[in-house]
Amino acid sequence: MPAHTQPESPPAAQALSGVLRAKGFEVGDFELEDDAAPAFSDLFGMRGGLLRVRCCSTGEERLYPTGSGSAWLGAFLMDLGGGHFAQAVRGSASAIG
Repeated sequence: MPAHTQPESPPAAQALSGVLRAKGFEVGDFELEDDAAPAFSDLFGMRGGLLRVRCCSTGEERLYPTGSGSAWLGAFLMDLGGGHFAQAVRGSASAIG
């Protein structure tokens, strides 16, 4: 599912889109898949689901646990700051911070 926000978009998609815009990334270059009951969670004994974020232009993909008390957004921000997704398409607007 593309990360574009729509009024009916899940909160994770809205949060992801906001962060990408604020950091100067092209929102449409990212796909978000929220799996509420993935097999990986059961396999590793995690509670909750997994959020899969994929950058279309680079093919890079990261997984974030979304269970109760999850800090997936903070982990995503750390990944952006640490160079993950660094080669992703940037938007035409200047980045903030």
